Amino acid sequence: MKKATRLRKLLSVAALSLVAVVNTGAAPAAAQDRSTTADQSSNEAVPEMRTRMMTSLTGWEVSQYLERNDVIFVPVGPTEVNGGSPIDIEYVIPLAYAQELAEKGDGLVLPHLTYFYPGGTTTSPATVYVSTSESLPYLKALTRSLIRQGFRRIVFLTAHGPSGNTMLPLVREIYDEYHVPVLWMDTGMVREHIPGEGPPAFGDGPPNARQLVTFGSYELVGRLEDIPVGLSQPQHEIERDPSQLSRYVPPFNGTPAGSFFSDPVLHGGFVRPITEEQREEWGTDGAEYIRSQVASFDVKGMLEELHKRDEYTRVLEERYGDLLPRFDR
Repeated sequence: MKKATRLRKLLSVAALSLVAVVNTGAAPAAAQDRSTTADQSSNEAVPEMRTRMMTSLTGWEVSQYLERNDVIFVPVGPTEVNGGSPIDIEYVIPLAYAQELAEKGDGLVLPHLTYFYPGGTTTSPATVYVSTSESLPYLKALTRSLIRQGFRRIVFLTAHGPSGNTMLPLVREIYDEYHVPVLWMDTGMVREHIPGEGPPAFGDGPPNARQLVTFGSYELVGRLEDIPVGLSQPQHEIERDPSQLSRYVPPFNGTPAGSFFSDPVLHGGFVRPITEEQREEWGTDGAEYIRSQVASFDVKGMLEELHKRDEYTRVLEERYGDLLPRFDR
């Protein structure tokens, strides 16, 4: 009864806004012939697979999948200090969502992309630093490969504030160079769409949304025990940056001027002790919360619209020809 009550509460709240991105590629003729109309695709049952993880499939299984569909979800994140969470938390969150979305939308998941631009958390020795200019070429090379392999709808997912520094140029440049529509999603956008409602904002959802998403994600990927129990970090006084640039330039995922966290605990807080019972309860509740978000989100509809954008791009290619930039001629 308690679990049912918790689930009803979770289903009644809006989704948490975090961060994400999607990318798509040119496909062979067989892939272009798939998903003819939105209505047909929406009514099709999703075929069962033994796993949606591309790296766990055999090459033959991947080939068989690509004969019927062309969707892949690619979770991307940094490795950085984040309070009492393991330092790959902002990769594990989009990984959990990717698994659930792939199951609902008949896609595959490409895992293991965990070392990308972290932002200002390099004041912690736990943070792995890779610059945006180093991250972008690798992601573009990966996208080019996925396009060549036959994936036409490539969805990058993130849950990290500064992801846009890398993902926005990826989205734009892949489209310009290969004429493949690329979609970037924040995991907080995985929720029911209500016409007229604005985009999700950081902090949306219930007061414990971040806790639910954190513990639920590790539960869904089978790594709940990676979150430590009984661990307590000594607390200290925190020095803060005295500059007040946000008074003049309101922040949007940070200010236009670079900055570092003056203290690593400002990103995620101090490590505070929890019990095994709390971890188990929050993991169960969080997994239900994430699944309720995915259940309310029309992933098939999103993928159908991405297919339409792709088809219309072909129309524009015919209309404007060499006027459009393209680097794969």
